Amino acid sequence: MTDVVIKLPVSDGAEAALFGDYLNRFIQDSSSLAVIEAADSDAPYLMVRSDPMPDSEMKVLIFQDSSAAAAFSDGWAQACRASGVLKAS
Repeated sequence: MTDVVIKLPVSDGAEAALFGDYLNRFIQDSSSLAVIEAADSDAPYLMVRSDPMPDSEMKVLIFQDSSAAAAFSDGWAQACRASGVLKAS
């Protein structure tokens, strides 16, 4: 399996709170899929790392499944639009 890496610069404050909320919802919504995929993989469903930057953090998300990565990315962009955060890519 190939890793799918998503890098997102997330500003401190409201955007960081939005990211935390979205990540928690995504993980909860994906928990049954993660359990199913765990049986076929020797790597975690999702790994998250935060690299500090001035006034923000680079969130690095590593997925084992490209459709899960796409779902996360699409959902994050939608969450940003809905909340008025315009930095989503």
